[in-house]
Amino acid sequence: MPKRRLPNLSTLPGFEAAARHLSFTLAAAELHLTQGAISRQVRDLELFLGRQLFRRFTRRIELTEDGVAYARVTRDILAELERATARFGDRAPSSRKIVVSILPTLASLWLMPRLHLFAQSHREIEVRVVTSIEPVDLMSGAVDVAVRVGSLPGQNCTPLQPRIDLKMVNDWTDVQAFELFPDILCPVCSPILLAGQSIDDVRSLLRLPLIHTSTRRFAWPDWLAANGVPNVDTLPGSDAIEFGHFFMSLEAARKGQGVAIVPDIMLAHYEGRRDLVSVAPAVIASAGTYCLLVRKSRSEDPEIRAFRSWVIAQSVDARSPLILDRSPRP
Repeated sequence: MPKRRLPNLSTLPGFEAAARHLSFTLAAAELHLTQGAISRQVRDLELFLGRQLFRRFTRRIELTEDGVAYARVTRDILAELERATARFGDRAPSSRKIVVSILPTLASLWLMPRLHLFAQSHREIEVRVVTSIEPVDLMSGAVDVAVRVGSLPGQNCTPLQPRIDLKMVNDWTDVQAFELFPDILCPVCSPILLAGQSIDDVRSLLRLPLIHTSTRRFAWPDWLAANGVPNVDTLPGSDAIEFGHFFMSLEAARKGQGVAIVPDIMLAHYEGRRDLVSVAPAVIASAGTYCLLVRKSRSEDPEIRAFRSWVIAQSVDARSPLILDRSPRP
């Protein structure tokens, strides 16, 4: 029998997780490895295949055409292997596994660093994390629990509250929402950017480069309007500093590229927050809320109830006041 030509099988989970998250960082957090380890696994797999699986950019990665095809096959193989392995266990896979869909930055900064705490107290429940900003479809069966940000049905908002141009779901039928945190926007930058300048009022911010996040394109104009600076054309243009996710905008701000406007819950759990200063003391809640979403008909399933209770408790702890030095450091 001819020898099978197979890659090192230990590289496949890392590749599959990186392809699913489109992030080596999130893949590393999910598999409890370093980002470097995931990067090496993917590189080894690419060398074996003689094909590039990812296009690597400064702050993001994307799958090549070969990568998309290989990820689909890898995902199916690992899922089939998982099902086969589960048949030897003492529990059916459906009773011990949940899939959680969550916003990318919230996953990276808040959920993944503390998910091991849930695993320690619920060893019988496996949690698989996927990231997305799209409206979640809980009826398809592909996702059991989701964390999204947006407006709840019937939620009353004022015209001065910054818009959130994201939808949590397309259809609220059989969907139950548990509020986790408000969405409060906070402008921050590196003290190096200020170089001794004083920010006397909100309009002073317009002298500085503004960092935009493409998933929240109304954040800057709406926040400025809410602070008494209306009708300013600050929507991102072709020459704007713009990034795809909040963690990228935070990194750019920390490196002195401009002023980022980010939700305070992201800032509170960003490792580099001590290298940033707040440049506006105003606290303005956006027209939306971060919510945990589940199907009403499955809300009391044991594994979903356990995860729901844990996430809500974690969100209470996460709302502890954030103390930032609001004066520029030399």
